[in-house]
Parts: sequence; structure tokens; C-alpha cells
Amino acid sequence: MKTTKRLLATLLALLLALALLAPGASATDGVYPEGDKPWWIMPWALKIQYAVKSLPQMGRAEDSLLIMHDGKLVYEEYAEGHGPETPHIAMSVTKSVVATLVGICVGDGLIDVQDKVSEYYPEADFSDTLDYPSKLNMTVEHLLQMRSGLPDTQDCFKAGDAGLAAFLTPQESAPGAKFKYNSGAGPQCLVGIVERATGMGLLDFAQERLFGPLGITGVAWDATDCGSPKGGFGISITSPDMLRLGQLYLNGGLWNDTRILPEGWTDSVRPQGFNTIVSYGYLFWGNGWWGPFMGGSYEARGFYGQFITIYPKRGVVVVRTGSGGNR
Repeated sequence: MKTTKRLLATLLALLLALALLAPGASATDGVYPEGDKPWWIMPWALKIQYAVKSLPQMGRAEDSLLIMHDGKLVYEEYAEGHGPETPHIAMSVTKSVVATLVGICVGDGLIDVQDKVSEYYPEADFSDTLDYPSKLNMTVEHLLQMRSGLPDTQDCFKAGDAGLAAFLTPQESAPGAKFKYNSGAGPQCLVGIVERATGMGLLDFAQERLFGPLGITGVAWDATDCGSPKGGFGISITSPDMLRLGQLYLNGGLWNDTRILPEGWTDSVRPQGFNTIVSYGYLFWGNGWWGPFMGGSYEARGFYGQFITIYPKRGVVVVRTGSGGNR
């Protein structure tokens, strides 16, 4: 019975993918001469892949697909009503941006992933909690790996200090005990750490050290009640600018010969191994069964089918955005 259901689900996914190939999208293909696009870059295959991967995230038809190879844009397609200037609510791709900002702080010597989180919140009052010893064992790396033990709650968004409130949220398990995806307290705790380590608001720091150097403009970022950006979701960004973020990782953290991320960081964020069930690194996902075929890959991933996928061994970055995640 289960096998039949899986086959039906696969068939429906393929039908949805084929629907994406129907005429109607306004596409710009072959930005560079056809000979410059390797034969193995097959947009139709990527369309099927992302359609299937988007189903669990309620992803519907794509509204943009961009492919960069060796620093050249070799495919660019937008659905009707969308274009290079269209901002997309990138959903959980936001988490990967937060991880990138943590990486910049690591390069500056302001943060170490083995630092205890309590070092950044010295005023934390544990008098009303029962997990005081466990909280002292939580590290920055635990937060990056979704293994902090914090629950997936957004109550901290309403606090006067969202990062502190996130850290004080009672744990569900000991740090490192298990993986649990988290869009609330965990990423928000990281936002607070970056702000305290840099002495700047997260968005200001991002503009100065990441968006500005990469030429990314017009980013909007939803904020908590205290003014700090939300760590788990909330960024609005264009498809070409998402491509720039992916290219930064493909370049090993370099942008125009300027080092943005410390050496080794782009390897650190990548999931270790090829576990296709839960393959997670530092707020980046593994790319499942497709990854090994393309020489290993990892990606920033968001609800409604938002993706920035990096294929390091192929020199390829793919950006795909889906309907439901645009303003």
C-alpha cells in the first residue's frame, strides 16, 4: 500500500513538473552562445527536480529559474509578471543569510562556533527555569546545526530583547541530543549573538559587510518587535541577488578577489555525508539524491520552493523561486 502511494505521489510530482514546461512563461534562454552552456546543464531536468522538491513545502509553479556556470549567466527565465527586479519573500533562505553573517564574524575573530551561547548573554536570569545546567552547554555550533534543544517558538519575537528571550526559552532537549528544525528561538538567538558581537544591528552589519560588497541592493527584512531582524525567515530579495549569494559560496567566500568569508567556512556549512533524509550543515541543506549526480551540492532552502543551490564540483549555482513567496 505504501509503495502504491509513493508511486502515485511520484506520478503527480512528474505531472506537476511537466506542467511547468508548458508554454506561457516569458523566458530568456541562451544569454551566452549555446556553445558556452555545457551539455549537462538541462533546465528541463532542474524544473522537474525543483518541482518535486517543492511539494513538501507547498511549492507551486516556479516564477524564476537562473543558472550560473563558471561565473556566466547561462539560463534566465521568469514567469509572466516577474522579472529581475521582482523581490521574493525568500522564507527560510533567511537562515542561510544569518549563517553567512555568523561566518563573517568568525573571520573577524568576534565569534567562535565552539563558544558557549551564555557568554553572549551574561545577564541571562535562569532563576525561573529548570534547564540551567543544560543551557550552559549550548554552543553557537548547536544553534547553527539545529541541535540546540530550543523549541520552534516565535514568542521571543514580542520581547524587548528578542535574542535574550530566545536564549531563555525553556529547552525541549539537551544541546546536541537531536536535530529539530527551528524557525523561531534558535535562529533568533543567533541574530542576538551577531548583534552583540559586532555592536551593530544585524541589518546594518549585513549591509556593510555582505550586501554592500556583493552589490546587493533593495533588501527588505522583517523585524521583531524590538527591531532586530527575524532570524528564521523574513528576507525579501531578488533572484539575481540570490544568485550573488550562491556565487559567493561557490567562490569559497571570495568576491572579486576580496575575502568576505573566512577560509574553510563554505566547507563548514556543507552537510557531511549523503544522508538524504536529514542532511543539514550550518543552516544549509544537503541536496538529496541529486547532489551526488552533480558532484556534490548543498543549498539554502525556503518554503514555497525558494532555493539557492551550489554545485561546487560543477561550478554551477542555481536559483529557483516559487509562487507564494513573492511580494
